[in-house]
Amino acid sequence: MKNKCSFFVSALLPLFILLLFSGCEQSDRYEESFFAMDTVVTFTFYENEDDSSQLCLSLLTETESELTECGGYIITAKNDNTVVELNGTLASIVKKSLDVSVLSEGYYDITVAPLVSLWNIREATAPPTDEEIKAVLDLVGYDNISLEGNTLYFQKKSTGIDLGSAGKGAAGDIIAEKLQKNGISSGIINLGGNVHVFGENPKNPEGKFIVGIKDPFGRSSIIGTVKVKDTNVITSGAYERYFVYENERYHHLLDPKTGYPANNGLASVTVICKDGALADMLSTAMYVAGYEIAQRMLDILASDYPDIAAVFVFDDGTVSFFNAEMYEAKFE
Repeated sequence: MKNKCSFFVSALLPLFILLLFSGCEQSDRYEESFFAMDTVVTFTFYENEDDSSQLCLSLLTETESELTECGGYIITAKNDNTVVELNGTLASIVKKSLDVSVLSEGYYDITVAPLVSLWNIREATAPPTDEEIKAVLDLVGYDNISLEGNTLYFQKKSTGIDLGSAGKGAAGDIIAEKLQKNGISSGIINLGGNVHVFGENPKNPEGKFIVGIKDPFGRSSIIGTVKVKDTNVITSGAYERYFVYENERYHHLLDPKTGYPANNGLASVTVICKDGALADMLSTAMYVAGYEIAQRMLDILASDYPDIAAVFVFDDGTVSFFNAEMYEAKFE
């Protein structure tokens, strides 16, 4: 059976990355926020044309339509051997997702959708039972799907893919490219905390933007900063979405091998990379996989993505970098 599908980007997230604009007054720039893609999206740039607001809203709508052709960020097989036709953008996201699944040794698995639905972190007041998790785990495994061109094949009924960990990263790249085609030469797009910067910062002699990364422990607004240009800064952490049951916190970053929230000593992982969808996926993958596997992943990726960097914040408050010196990382 063949059906048309759409992809609903993003889960509602707090703005966990802050942008710092030293010496930049509000009158010097255009800044406006919209609610779109199920989150708050903020645009900041320096060409303040009369139609800036309409342009941003139009591009948001256009991009969301491109990323929402099948009804949700979770796509589920209604029958065995379900076939889904994707547009080129979504096919590219699925292809990268499968690559990251292999690279992360299965700790990032786009077929985690049945687990995501079972846990329902947004509305949950108690965790599912061990028996419920075990039953759903039988549906999880990226070898249960395949992609040929733009055609996605599911082997089993009720298998599903969850692309929520890639959508906003991809959207940042798409919208920035469209803004530049419409004459906006530089700026920042903040999609619920996923930050994309493009062009030259006119308030910085080096043309760079300073991006502050939120303290995952809530001790202060930020734990450090990086200086970036034409790239994405994307963070995943257990503080984003969670519920508390019997004094234990259950967060949304699920381990596809155990079916439970990942617990490996990391408080947050930030990835810097020009490819927004990849950065979005990797921040989740590295958080779930843990520091040791994340280091192996970065070593492999560095040859194809020389701009890639990562910042790891551990549960004890210590911080470790991978290539972050190229972005003049400063952390407390």
